[in-house]
Amino acid sequence: MSLTFAQFWLALIVGALWGLLVWRRKPAAFPYPNLQLFGIRDKDWRQSFAKLMRGLGVVALLLALARPQLVRWEEVRTEGIDIVITLDISGSMTATDFLPNRMEAAKRVIRNFVELLRQKRSGDRLGLVVFAAESYTQCPLTDDYDFFLEALDQVQNAREGVVEDGTAIGDGLTVALRRLQSSPAKSKVVILLSDGMNNAGQVQPRDAARIAGAMGIRVYTIGIGTSTGTVSWQDPLTGRTHIGRVAGFDEPLLREIAQRTDGAYFYAADRTTLESILRYILQLETTPLVVRKEQKRTELAVWLIAVALACLLMESLFVHALWRRVP
Repeated sequence: MSLTFAQFWLALIVGALWGLLVWRRKPAAFPYPNLQLFGIRDKDWRQSFAKLMRGLGVVALLLALARPQLVRWEEVRTEGIDIVITLDISGSMTATDFLPNRMEAAKRVIRNFVELLRQKRSGDRLGLVVFAAESYTQCPLTDDYDFFLEALDQVQNAREGVVEDGTAIGDGLTVALRRLQSSPAKSKVVILLSDGMNNAGQVQPRDAARIAGAMGIRVYTIGIGTSTGTVSWQDPLTGRTHIGRVAGFDEPLLREIAQRTDGAYFYAADRTTLESILRYILQLETTPLVVRKEQKRTELAVWLIAVALACLLMESLFVHALWRRVP
């Protein structure tokens, strides 16, 4: 711990100018009630006290102008992992084999995953990419987990009209890779959750996986859903509600994406399994702790300003109020 002055030379210059002005200024005829005005040589303690208060006030202001800072070094431990969760929001994610449906169950599990990350780890950043027939970044990489959770709560299914329905796994993975492209983290991870087969988009999933492998980004793929998954939709012409069974996901494709990037593939048949998978991925992704020292600066100027104001106020109060009479 040490004391430094951020603006020492500025305070020195201002102090010199102030001293020059005081030295050249002519004294007032009656600066304070003073016994010497009547030829009495006894020392007037009130005048000395007023000068002392003014001097202390000026010195405190000059010290405040120098910006004194209390500097201490603290060790900050970080793990430096950037994780982008890539979530399928296609219409099939409204299947009710997960309660209340696949997408809402996935969002709840992700929320629990974030809370676990908040409790167990520090220094990791999270991002969120969503995809249907199109893909976009719902939340950029951030260590503000509350902001991430707010963005997660705003995710809507493609059937609600936010994007065109479909499953563009390659595009979703590509957007996630772009978010990690300029990341300085030593470990970069994509967690891709999907319940369908790639049937849209401009980038083929295998090409996106090849790019991820070249960038050194691991991709953990999770297949969501069961063969009994059903979805309901409303016919816009008749207004009638239809119920149908959804097709399964492309397990070989998800497995290949994971293998090409040194990641891992998982199958989540229910919400409990999905939650345990995310916990397991969190255990897999550990890097040696990086310890660095950071300066923590505490500004002291505000306390000095308070002392200066108190001294000057006291001097003014005594001289112009309590002592405003001839002794």
